[in-house]
Amino acid sequence: MRGAPAVVVVGVLLALVLPAAGLAYDWPVLPFDHQHPIRGTFDDPRTRTGRVDLDPTNPQRFHDGVDIQVPDGTPVYAIDPGEVFLVNRSAVAVVSPVWSATPPLVFGYWHIDPSVTGSQFVARHQLLGYVRAGAGHVHLSERRFGEWLNPLRAGGLSPYVDRTPPTIAKVALRPCIPFQPVLVDAVSGCVNLVVRAFDRPPLPLRGAWSGAVLPPYRVSWGGLFSGPWVPAAFRPSLELGHLFEGPVDDVYAPGTRQNLPNAPGKYFFWLARNLDTTSLADGPHTLSVSVADIRGNETSTTFSFTVANGSATAPR
Repeated sequence: MRGAPAVVVVGVLLALVLPAAGLAYDWPVLPFDHQHPIRGTFDDPRTRTGRVDLDPTNPQRFHDGVDIQVPDGTPVYAIDPGEVFLVNRSAVAVVSPVWSATPPLVFGYWHIDPSVTGSQFVARHQLLGYVRAGAGHVHLSERRFGEWLNPLRAGGLSPYVDRTPPTIAKVALRPCIPFQPVLVDAVSGCVNLVVRAFDRPPLPLRGAWSGAVLPPYRVSWGGLFSGPWVPAAFRPSLELGHLFEGPVDDVYAPGTRQNLPNAPGKYFFWLARNLDTTSLADGPHTLSVSVADIRGNETSTTFSFTVANGSATAPR
């Protein structure tokens, strides 16, 4: 029976955290049981200049939550009970269970003027603060057992309804060597493959953010290679369900731009980088590309090109 107290503690922790992981939770602004507009989503790119590029002076990261558009001064409330930690002057984290050395659940609320103090215990739906002047949104993040999760997933913010499929704007070949032309009817040597895709927010946004678009949740592609082998340059799918830890430009290709006021975002995703087309037979090839949002709405297209390495390398 020596282990009984530990078993009880573990049971309590699981009881507090696991149901929340499987059950949806309320919005942090009133009305709690109504969907609110989203102007920024999980894993979208965030940079100092607004663009994804190779500039070492331009810090680039993945967004670790969602941005809920609400007017400045909007009250923000705790989704779950827990202990308050003041991250900085405009950010509050609420952790639970409060006695855990490594909190299994942390909700972060950013861009607010806090009305709570550090180490304070708050109940569910208790006021945390008000959206700061000039912010126009509250950033919500969710971390469970050290892992950042997308609050828009099933089992996250609820209600959340999205019935509009994403858009594939174009699929394109890019040269590995800048400014070298790439002809879709005579592709040879090294090329890059990218897709530009976006998802419109399910609820309309207001003001300068009315044109904002979101990256899709999943990008998948195939058709160039048969069997299990694919070259290292070619990745079969990308899913934005967990926070990426690598460089932003491993996911987003140059030309990508985050949403800014009066400037909708553009999202170019790598399909293949530095693809040696000699791994493909000369002749026509068709690539299939699909993009989906987090609620399963999907759009697909095909992109055709002709490999001509033989003619490009034939002796003269």
